[in-house]
Amino acid sequence: MRHLAHKHRPQGFTLLEVVIVMFIVALLMAGVHSIAQGTLTLADDVRRAQRHDARKQAFVHFGRQLFATLSPRSAVNMKTTQEGVQYVSSLEVRAVSSPFDGRPDQIVTLFTEPAVGGGLRLMLEVRPKEDDQQGLKVMLFEDIATCEWRAFDTNSAQWVPSWAEPVEEQALHRHPQLLELNIASTSGISDRLVFWLPPSTLPALTPAVPPNGAPAVVAPGTVVAPPTVTVPPLQN
Repeated sequence: MRHLAHKHRPQGFTLLEVVIVMFIVALLMAGVHSIAQGTLTLADDVRRAQRHDARKQAFVHFGRQLFATLSPRSAVNMKTTQEGVQYVSSLEVRAVSSPFDGRPDQIVTLFTEPAVGGGLRLMLEVRPKEDDQQGLKVMLFEDIATCEWRAFDTNSAQWVPSWAEPVEEQALHRHPQLLELNIASTSGISDRLVFWLPPSTLPALTPAVPPNGAPAVVAPGTVVAPPTVTVPPLQN
């Protein structure tokens, strides 16, 4: 009796099956990597937004405290200048307390400067009035695309990009009613911060009149305050 020889299929996978499996595994790994990368990017964006919000809230608190303590003898000066292709702004407040240790009669300056690699940085500088050297500097914001201070002029009822007040020791000032900061980061986040300044109520002095009714003689160098001036509320 003749035994028929049976052909057995060799054990294992063919080359085509291995290629198909490797292709499916590669697709799965690419999908997992894309999801993981997206999750990490989202987490970085959330952390960056949280840091930005925290810095913004801290800056708003600092600004409210700084501007709320202004007196008629404090001087507010604001300007914008061009450095190369960039515009830098500066807001200087004289005769205020230091935000660091509460020392009186300090000069607080908020200014922007070009950053290494492009963009701007918003800096805070505090120095004594009698010291012309640079004081303590702290960086508040970085990676800034634009930064502009504006003041609300109640006479013209418009926002103006500059404000000048005399810096003499005994000078009295009428401050703007509102200060506005428009700041945009290089990542596209824009903020508009508005700070209220207390009305500059200047003390009124009644000149002394001699008994004979002749006008009083004021000695040279004597500072006589002007009548009381109260900034009216903003009209809508």
